[in-house]
Amino acid sequence: MRRPDSGRPAAAPVRLMMFLVSGSFRGRNGRRRPGPPGLFVLAWATALAAVVSLAAQSGSGVARFLNETIGFSIDDLRGLDRGSAVIRSLDTPVRQELAHVGAVHLDVPPDEFVDLFRDIERFERGPGIPQIGRFGSPPRLEDLQSLTLPAEDVEELPKCRTGDCQVKLSAEALTRFRTHVDWSSADAGRQASELAREMVLDLVRAYQAEGNTALGAYVDDDDPLLVAEQFRALLASRDPLPAAVPELLDYLDDYPRGLPGGADEFFYWTVVDFGMKPTIRVNHVVIYPLAERPSTGIAYAIATKQLYASHYFHTTLELRFLVDRIDRAGRAASTLISVTRSRNDGMTGFRGLFLRPIIRRRSRDAVRHYLEHVRRQVERPASEAVLSRAGTGASAH
Repeated sequence: MRRPDSGRPAAAPVRLMMFLVSGSFRGRNGRRRPGPPGLFVLAWATALAAVVSLAAQSGSGVARFLNETIGFSIDDLRGLDRGSAVIRSLDTPVRQELAHVGAVHLDVPPDEFVDLFRDIERFERGPGIPQIGRFGSPPRLEDLQSLTLPAEDVEELPKCRTGDCQVKLSAEALTRFRTHVDWSSADAGRQASELAREMVLDLVRAYQAEGNTALGAYVDDDDPLLVAEQFRALLASRDPLPAAVPELLDYLDDYPRGLPGGADEFFYWTVVDFGMKPTIRVNHVVIYPLAERPSTGIAYAIATKQLYASHYFHTTLELRFLVDRIDRAGRAASTLISVTRSRNDGMTGFRGLFLRPIIRRRSRDAVRHYLEHVRRQVERPASEAVLSRAGTGASAH
């Protein structure tokens, strides 16, 4: 497994500094090559300042990870320093797998971010997430009361057969939809939604008791797809990460055994709608504080493991790392690094040659939009607090 090298400085910034000092590079043959003068030198000096700024704010280990291990460019780091969300796609060992690394600066320290994130219903609701709910402990049917099947699924479910279904279902779920819903009835949609709530609850309860084996197999295609096998294969691609968290990854694999010390967890469901088919997703979240923070200053690792998705995704794992940062005003802040891996439909064969670049671009855009949403969400409580204080002051007068 590759690791960011914390014992040596980044090569590119060092060579750039030599160029700025001497006005030339030394080539591989040892001869000096004159560098371009004037504004070009100034432009590179400005680019170097972006790297230095990131290193100062986030720790040199994080800057090195983004620059050397992931391949973020100087322009990417400058964009990050200006407040943009930056994304890079990674090569993957199999065609149906996609991986992206994203980063964004946040105006709150890691502890405050985690407090906001735990209120997941408020935190994630927004454009593209019209429905969301968090499960209690233990999970109850009432936790799913607001879940309604998308109209597209209600239309497709009566046509579903093993090996030919537009919704991802297990064989048992497919049978229950066929036998427990009167599809000729005017309220078939309501019946289907009620049944969907029961089945999602059954899935979460079974997973909490039995672990990955309860996730079953999708039979929407000719070849049944075991979700646990897909997730285990996804875990095999463990690098690159800004910090090693083997105990967290082992827990996701061996659940419910081995919750890491200090970690807490919760479960939630969403309906995600980003312009394609609205997709029901069920997720398991583990928040893991890193008590002995590595040299990168990483305070938390947060894992979101997909248990079910009604479309597109075989399995997904999102790992988010929160890094201590001091902003330009000297205030405590953070950098969020997101590492997302998923296995998806439509990525193999002749059809996949055309679809894979489109799916890859759309999934990369989704990561970017999520990071931008996160930045807005953590800025909102701060602005609300300012307005609240202003209102209190006004009422005092």
